[in-house]
Amino acid sequence: MTTKRKANSSLETPEFKRGTTTSVKDVQKLGMEIENEAKYNNFTILIDQLEKIISKLKFKKDANLESEGRKIVSILFKNFKILFGEGKLKKTKNQDEETKIVINWIITKNDRFKGILLELLESKLSYETSLQLDALDTLLNILRIEASYTKVFPTKTYQSIVKVLLNGQNGVILPDGLSNSFVLLEFIESFFVKYWDLQFYFFSNLPNILKEWKSSLAPDKLQLIYANFITIIRNKLLFDTNEEELKSKSTWISQTYLSSIYKFNLFKSQFQKSITTILSYPLTISQYKTTLLILHKRVIPFMSQPQGLMDFLTDLYNLQEQNEDSSEWEDANEELDHSMIPILTLNSLYELMKNHNLEYPDFYTKLYSLLDSNLLYTKYRSRFFRLVDLFLSSTHLSSNLVASFIKKLARLALTASASGVVMIIPFIYNLLKRHPTCMIMLHNTNIESINDPYNNLESNPMNTNAINSSLWELETLMNHYHPNIATLAKIFKEPFKKPNYNLEDFLDWSYIKLLETEQSRKYKVQTTALEFEEFNSALNVKHGSANDDEDEVSKNILLESWCM
Repeated sequence: MTTKRKANSSLETPEFKRGTTTSVKDVQKLGMEIENEAKYNNFTILIDQLEKIISKLKFKKDANLESEGRKIVSILFKNFKILFGEGKLKKTKNQDEETKIVINWIITKNDRFKGILLELLESKLSYETSLQLDALDTLLNILRIEASYTKVFPTKTYQSIVKVLLNGQNGVILPDGLSNSFVLLEFIESFFVKYWDLQFYFFSNLPNILKEWKSSLAPDKLQLIYANFITIIRNKLLFDTNEEELKSKSTWISQTYLSSIYKFNLFKSQFQKSITTILSYPLTISQYKTTLLILHKRVIPFMSQPQGLMDFLTDLYNLQEQNEDSSEWEDANEELDHSMIPILTLNSLYELMKNHNLEYPDFYTKLYSLLDSNLLYTKYRSRFFRLVDLFLSSTHLSSNLVASFIKKLARLALTASASGVVMIIPFIYNLLKRHPTCMIMLHNTNIESINDPYNNLESNPMNTNAINSSLWELETLMNHYHPNIATLAKIFKEPFKKPNYNLEDFLDWSYIKLLETEQSRKYKVQTTALEFEEFNSALNVKHGSANDDEDEVSKNILLESWCM
């Protein structure tokens, strides 16, 4: 072995020793020579050169260096693949001492090559390079090679890839709480969403890694890790409780080596631990919002015990109350962002209450408190009204409770936008049809005072005294400035023979849609009244003629009227 290394040292020309950038032709020549066992030291030369290229690309953009780096990665992968096939990266008992030394040396170089590729994925270069995408492809292809010779999924190598993707320096947190890392997005689009085994083993050892990061990294770094994580899982997983259906899903590694990926309980358990651990990270408001938007569809169905999210969801549902007595909001937008969190929590809470026996005390009291003036100006109002309609659908609810919701919504309609009022009117109509005991509010003859008995400041809907009030707000809406709303509100003057409104027809209305409706309206009278008298000019009125002794008099009546 010593003799071979001396022979190979002749390859280290002064050009390489000085660290001068090589050409693609030099790289190709070194790659071809590696096929000769006496030229194995070319591995060292090429790996050293790749490290130098990466260090230079961190500070400046260089297309030639990038092209050379891509060529080196391709050549090294090709030659290591050949050595894998020849069994020169695998130790056996029958090998002599000299062969073991050679194999150990090759394994060391292969590990160093993988380490450089992992560093390349994790590092932020001076620009987004194809070299980093090549590194991702190469590492995942190495997974296939290792699996074909070890006959098991190479979890250690894959977990190293997962770690650098989640804790990489590429990308920043976007306003919606997600990550824009181009390497991560390529991994998701080309690999993660397509192959079930990559999804299964993604979570296999992740809980321990996440716990380690939580105790050692700063909050801003943890937020970036979470941004990368939520960007990955926001796409629906391939998991299916039907084993035959799951076995039909594509896998990156041959299914011959993947017996454990069809253990449903194991996957759900690891997924549960990963979710509960990472949700304990310090997140931004935008990340909470993004999480809650997908939690009930992308997370809860894949957990072994969704009840583990009860504390997380109830804390977020009470977030607004927790901050009312604290310091004032820095601005109106921050207050609005915080007020949206409990609304977005409703979907997941409903899922837990419906399917997992969650008991939430004073649920309707909290739901009632979410009805405020900001609600009708948010983009999540449609989602909220769908759920409230569901929560108030039971005919066994107290009439005092339902009356409070009806009265509160009617009061909010007085100051809401036109598109918001369009939702409230059919919503109230449906509630009155569903709960006939509240009909008295339309025409309450028992009111003796001109003061409204409804207590708008009462937080408990059972104690607002709304049932003894009247819906005078609806009478006001009949004189709304927008004719469509005024016409819609007059439905309360008619007998309640109309079937329930389909709320979906009203939930997505906006000012633009209202204007488009008016613009496309067809009127019965198609003709328009016109002036019957003809004039030669629009503004100038001439008196007299050219034959008159007096000069022609010209009066611009309209212009004189507007003269300053």
